[in-house]
Amino acid sequence: MKRELEKILSIHLDRVHFVGIGGSSMSGLASILIENGINATGSDMQSSSYTDKLLSSGAKVSIGHSAENIDDDCSLIVYTAAIDSENPELKKAQELGIPMLERSEFLGIMTEAFGKTIAVAGTHGKTTTSSLIASIFYLSGLDPTVSVGGVVPALQGNYRVGKSDYFVTEACEYVDSFLRSRHKIGIILNIELDHVDYFKNLDQVKDSFKKFASIIPKDGYLIANGDSKDILDICHALECTVVTTGLNENNEYQATNISYDANGKPSFDVYKKGVLLHRFTLSIPGEHNVMNSLAAIACADICGIPAKMLSESLKTFTGAGRRFEFRGRINDITVVEDYAHHPTELKVTIDACRNYDADRLIVVFQPHTFSRTHHFFDELTGALKDADYVIVSDIYAAREKNKWGIKNGELADALNKDHQTSAIHISDFDEISNHVTSMAKPGDFILVAGAGTINKVAYDIAEKLTKRFSENP
Repeated sequence: MKRELEKILSIHLDRVHFVGIGGSSMSGLASILIENGINATGSDMQSSSYTDKLLSSGAKVSIGHSAENIDDDCSLIVYTAAIDSENPELKKAQELGIPMLERSEFLGIMTEAFGKTIAVAGTHGKTTTSSLIASIFYLSGLDPTVSVGGVVPALQGNYRVGKSDYFVTEACEYVDSFLRSRHKIGIILNIELDHVDYFKNLDQVKDSFKKFASIIPKDGYLIANGDSKDILDICHALECTVVTTGLNENNEYQATNISYDANGKPSFDVYKKGVLLHRFTLSIPGEHNVMNSLAAIACADICGIPAKMLSESLKTFTGAGRRFEFRGRINDITVVEDYAHHPTELKVTIDACRNYDADRLIVVFQPHTFSRTHHFFDELTGALKDADYVIVSDIYAAREKNKWGIKNGELADALNKDHQTSAIHISDFDEISNHVTSMAKPGDFILVAGAGTINKVAYDIAEKLTKRFSENP
C-alpha cells in the first residue's frame, strides 16, 4: 500500500500525523498505515479506547494538541473536519509547508489504492451494513481491508488489514465528503434530509448521492434500496449496473416472510429475481436490519459468496459497536444502548425494542446538535412518543454553536404538553442513571440512545442495577 499511496500523493511517506486520531475512523486509518509499514503518529484532546489501542501497538499518541507535535519529518498531516483552522498543529504544518488533507480526502485517496472498494452510503445504517459486509467477507475468506465507524465483533476492532483487493468502508455524505471516494461497488441504503447545517433541502441531498453513484465505473455495481422513490430517482442514466433490494416484489433481491423470535430477531426469505436464494436469520433486531442485511447479502452474492456460507456469517454477526448493544440483563430488566440520533433512526430503534416481550419501554435520549434538534423537533417527539417513559438529556453540541435558540428540555416539555408520553429533562448524567435505576422494575426494557457521550449512562445504569439487586435481592 505504501508504494500506491506515495504514487497517488506524489510524496514520500516518512511519517503521517493524524490530528484528532482518537476518532473511530481516524484511529482505523492510522492503524492501517502502521500495519502497512508506514509510521503514523497523532494527537487528540482526550484519551479513549482507540488511543489506548494505538499506544499499546507502539504508536506515538499525544494527548492535547501542540505545535511541538509537528516537525520536519512529517510528510503529511491528516485532520478531522472538527479541527479548527487555528489549531496549533495545523498552523505549524502550514509554516513548515507540510501537505495537509482532511480525513475524507485521505480516505478517498486510500480507496484508489484498492481495485475493489466497497463504499456504503446512506443517511442511516452505514456502520451496521459496512460492518456486516466486512464480517461476511472476512469469515468467507476474501481477506478484506476494512475501515468502519464501529467495532466489528469478528474483527475485534474497527479496522483490518487484508491482502486482497477488497476494501470495505463507510461513505459519509456530510459536506459531500463521499464524493472523494473511488469505489467499484457503491451501496445506498436510504436518503433523507440530515446534516441541516450543510444541506438546505432534500434535493441537494439527492444531488449529492447522484454524484456518489456516478463515480462507480461501467463494470461496477450500485446496490440501491428499491423501496425508496428518492433513490430510484437518482438511478437513471448511470453507467454502472444497478441492483435493487427491498421488501417489494419489483426488487432484484426481495426479503419476504419476515418473522421475529421472542428477542426481536428476524428470520426472512430472500428471493433473487423471483427465485428463492435462501432463508436467513439475524442476531440483530428490527426490520431496518433486515434492509441493511439485504444490501449486504446482495453485495456478497455479487462477489460470489455462496448463500449457505453467507447465511452462517450473518448468524454470527451480533452488531457493530454502539448499535443496539446489550449492556446487561439484571433481574429481568434489559439495558441496551444505540447510536440513534436522527428521528428515523430513533423511530426504527424504538420499533425494534417493541418487538421484545417487555412490560415497559424507558428511553434515555441525548439530542445531537442544535441544528438537528431544531429542524427535526416534531419528528423527534413523534419517535419518542412510542416509549412509555422518556428522559431527555441536554443537547450534545458536537461541532455547533446554538444559533437556533433551541433550549434544553424543550423536547420533554413538548411530550408532556401534548400528552404523548411521560417525559422529564435531566442534565446531569449521574442523576439520569440514579433516576432510571430507582424507578426500574422487572420486565422493563431500557434504551439509551444518542450519538454523543450518553453511552456512558448505559454502563452506569447496568452497574447500578446490578448493585441495587445484589444488595436487595
